[in-house]
Amino acid sequence: MLWSFCAYVVAPLGVLLWLLQISGLEILEKSAGLVLGMKVAVGPIKLTLPMMIALVSFVAWVYETLTLQNQHGFIDTVGFQKDLAHGKRWRAERNWWILNFNLVVWITVWRGGGPG
Repeated sequence: MLWSFCAYVVAPLGVLLWLLQISGLEILEKSAGLVLGMKVAVGPIKLTLPMMIALVSFVAWVYETLTLQNQHGFIDTVGFQKDLAHGKRWRAERNWWILNFNLVVWITVWRGGGPG
């Protein structure tokens, strides 16, 4: 569920905002700036929407990277266990690539603009 939301909502939203930023049309750039300027506050910490999404993506990316590194030795199993290990590895790699894309897109959107 989390990965579907990340792959089909969060990443395309980042791409859409990035395209609006580079469109060259002032009204589209300003509308992207309104969304990118949205503040998210968690206690005393105040972040913009792109900063928050990039931060969450980075934390998840670190987790998935560690998961991939820890699964290295499990492929030496046999039979159904081998299929299960390959499936888990494939899923972790897919999640890692989704997070790579998401991280690059949202850091680009964050650094590319904002309000004004």
